[in-house]
Amino acid sequence: MAQNNHSSDPIDAVLTWVDGNDPKHAEKRAKAMNGSKNHHSHLPSGNHKTRFLNNGELYYSIASLRKFAPWIRTIYVVTDNQVPKFLTPEIQNIQNIKIVDHQEIFRTYEWALPTFSSMSIETALWRIEGLSTKFLYLNDDFILTAPVQIEDFFARDKVILRGRWKRMAEYSPLRIKLNHIFSRFVKKFLGITRSLNLLTQIRSAKLANFADRYFYTPHVPHPIRTKTVSDFYKAHPKTFENNIQHKFRSTDQHTIQYLANHIEIKKGNALLKPPDDVLMINGESDFRFMISKKIKRIKKGDVKFLCIQGFESIDDELQDELHTLLNDYFSDVYVNA
Repeated sequence: MAQNNHSSDPIDAVLTWVDGNDPKHAEKRAKAMNGSKNHHSHLPSGNHKTRFLNNGELYYSIASLRKFAPWIRTIYVVTDNQVPKFLTPEIQNIQNIKIVDHQEIFRTYEWALPTFSSMSIETALWRIEGLSTKFLYLNDDFILTAPVQIEDFFARDKVILRGRWKRMAEYSPLRIKLNHIFSRFVKKFLGITRSLNLLTQIRSAKLANFADRYFYTPHVPHPIRTKTVSDFYKAHPKTFENNIQHKFRSTDQHTIQYLANHIEIKKGNALLKPPDDVLMINGESDFRFMISKKIKRIKKGDVKFLCIQGFESIDDELQDELHTLLNDYFSDVYVNA
């Protein structure tokens, strides 16, 4: 383990979080949707309540970072005038957690607020004051399930990217429209939320001048070099402004994690790995037996990176089993508070 080589180069973690159960937030979201001018490009899932539900995953996400990645210096939680109830001032102090409001990362761009698009918010994460030169970006539904080292994400000046190459697909206006129709159909009749994540990754790859193929990355912690993103947007300020203008997720947007990935690949600053240690549980689309099988994999220690989406859609018995498993994992993390 070569952590000493990085002692002068701290690494932070950044998580985005929203409590959509908050009536004030829901009211603000509804008002913004009614006043939005770009309905034609909105993703059908962009304003669905499941995107904003708070099922307590953030608790496990932060606990997993502190238990399995103790080398993380500061954990930044980016929120919209909200603070998770469990993050008391004492917990924040003990665990070195800092709450960052959207107002901070959108300073001088306040015209873009309020925003409810995760992609707009991600675009401005590199503007967090005091952020380390290298950081991990995670969604709040992402949980580490085994110890990880710095070298799982950064090899000196290179980033470690998990994924696989895919052929670049073309998304014509007609294809996007058909995707919207299909997304509404599967949500109404099957309860499955589709986000067009592939389109987002393709758009990001194209910005980095990839034309034929892109490096598809599943839901994992994203290692990002702050300078990579800041340099790009400083050279392309209009691209930055175009991306943050969207109040809700749009088919016209890209995301910084996939943009940064492809910039690093293009410059030869990335080491590519298959996503063998990654596991996704999706309560909306996974059958019960599939979720049960995945829980067994977690218990066996086969995975390091777990993403749980649609937690509220998992049946009660399996929810309880997951909660019990995760509570056992992290029962010792917050005991000092």
